[in-house]
Amino acid sequence: MKKILVICLLMLAVQVEAKNKYEPECKVSGFNNETICFVKPYGTWVDNKKTTLSFVSFGGTWTSTAPENVGLSIFYGDAATNIKSIAFNIDGNITEFNVDVLSNKVSRQGRLSNTTALAIIPVDYLQQLVQAKNAKYRVSTISDGYREGSFYSVKGVASEPITTLKALLDRVQ
Repeated sequence: MKKILVICLLMLAVQVEAKNKYEPECKVSGFNNETICFVKPYGTWVDNKKTTLSFVSFGGTWTSTAPENVGLSIFYGDAATNIKSIAFNIDGNITEFNVDVLSNKVSRQGRLSNTTALAIIPVDYLQQLVQAKNAKYRVSTISDGYREGSFYSVKGVASEPITTLKALLDRVQ
């Protein structure tokens, strides 16, 4: 009986210290005292590709040396291609951001290829994106067409990228 009580107390103590998986991780550089905060990429709904491997994920990085921008990480699953741009449709207003082609990176795991790229998004615009209730995206590539989808489910539930990017903005503002 005592062992069960001790185990329960230990589990409770561990849970108290557990970190929310959506919480941004921030570090201070020992090199230049720059603060860097980032959130891991999470997937969102893809409307025009219905396979599990054809995913799109978003993550983000903020630095104190460029506090007015966030580096939006874009992960494009099951394709070795160059991501050209990311466009957002917020309540009918479409804005497109180009991706630096040099930021494109293709990784392979067996026969599966994934592409990663980075777009620089102003913090003010990202704030509009995470607060909108009708936000969609389109990731355009040079050779593989595009993928588009919504940051919200049909029932209005926010996808994980919205949750993590909100947490990142809350942390740095």
